[in-house]
Amino acid sequence: MPKKSKILTALLLASAILNSGCSLTAPPREQAVLWGQADATEVDVNTKVPGRLVELYVKEGSLVRKGERLAQIDAREQNTLFAGAKAKVEAAKAARVQALANLEQAQRDINRYEELYQRGAVSQATYESYRSRRDVLAAVYEQSEATLMANEEAMKQSGINLGETMLYAPFNGIVTTKYYDPGAMISTGMPVLAVQDPLDNWVDFKVKETELGKYKINQRVKMVGRNQELRLEGTIVDISKKPNFATYRATSERKDAEDIITFNVKVQVNDERVRPGMRFKLQE
Repeated sequence: MPKKSKILTALLLASAILNSGCSLTAPPREQAVLWGQADATEVDVNTKVPGRLVELYVKEGSLVRKGERLAQIDAREQNTLFAGAKAKVEAAKAARVQALANLEQAQRDINRYEELYQRGAVSQATYESYRSRRDVLAAVYEQSEATLMANEEAMKQSGINLGETMLYAPFNGIVTTKYYDPGAMISTGMPVLAVQDPLDNWVDFKVKETELGKYKINQRVKMVGRNQELRLEGTIVDISKKPNFATYRATSERKDAEDIITFNVKVQVNDERVRPGMRFKLQE
């Protein structure tokens, strides 16, 4: 084909493409969708007393009822401490009884010597000595009362600590994590198990500030999971007042557009099919 013919053919083809405007036109952008991530109430069951983990009554995946036994910390040390605290209480009670008896006797003595002093049968010095003794014994009795109260409080706390050697389920749920095996030494405040409530869950959506007006507290919304079969309904229970750290960055080539921040919209679901980490798409 002559060179001029090739050039003419190329020009005609380019003109046809430009006039049609459809052959090389980019496909329309898919409408933006809002995806959220599920979360649920989950708590660590911690020990409040140190000791060796001697028994686990559940395993990961176990369904538990509120108040059900989960684990046992060695109670021997706490038993010893409780017995010692109880002995101190008994000793303090005996001391208080003796202090009260001494005070009552001193009060009877002062009553008798006060009458004798008024009649001039005893000197003022003798009377004052008995009154001083009565005052000292009154102070001893008050101290015995304070000591007894302190020991009773210590025994009460010791009893609480003894009870803390048994760990119980805080609510109906499922054991999701086991942190230690029997035989491990557990420090105060360390988590032993994690329990999740399968009926207290929600989906968090990060909504642009420009779209926030579409959502209201108590509004019912529909969602669909990634597999398209898991469809949910929920209620918006919270719209955060503070923005998220992540933002939608400005893309204007002229640099005259501002970044758009997002706010968290919490949709309460309370569906046992929902597991933390699942992704759901908000349906219009």
